[in-house]
Amino acid sequence: MADPQQPSPTDRSDADDVEQHACPKCDAQPGSPCRSRGGAVATAYHTRRFTLVPRLKKALRVPTPADRTPGRPWRPGTPPPVPIDPDLPSADIRIGYARCCHRILELC
Repeated sequence: MADPQQPSPTDRSDADDVEQHACPKCDAQPGSPCRSRGGAVATAYHTRRFTLVPRLKKALRVPTPADRTPGRPWRPGTPPPVPIDPDLPSADIRIGYARCCHRILELC
């Protein structure tokens, strides 16, 4: 079963992959978007940063997603979750509710 704390590789966005690395141009630390000279969140990641991600190496531009509030003053958000040690014992927890309707013409 996949680790619920870490998104699977298919759930990761370009921004998540870029933000794993520090930016050599604006000194943004891992886990935060690039910043402009004025301190606002940049509208696109700096080239030297997104080229550190192999699949984005040939991209011409990687825009900063709207949820990172590009164009606004940068404020630290929630720090990225610390990876869970795989050697620690854990148990699967199932949370949820399922319902099945067998009536064809009626909505449940």
